[in-house]
Amino acid sequence: MRISGIIAFVMTALGSMGASAQTMSGFPSQEGVAVNQRATHKAACERDARLIYRQGRNVSTEWQQQVKATRRAYVHDCLVKAGFAS
Repeated sequence: MRISGIIAFVMTALGSMGASAQTMSGFPSQEGVAVNQRATHKAACERDARLIYRQGRNVSTEWQQQVKATRRAYVHDCLVKAGFAS
């Protein structure tokens, strides 16, 4: 009888510790969420730009710079369309 009381007490204490840990963790601020969403969307736009505008191995420096500029413009347009204007 005494052991079941101790077990019940320990289980209750462990359960309340978990609940208090969840409330203490807090939630991220809206600014943090917005920054994270923008960074995630920008990474997706950059990946798409790399896939769309690929450059080969033996290309001229002029061509590399032109591809980089095109990628930059694509990422900028992608972010503007998503509402993350810079």
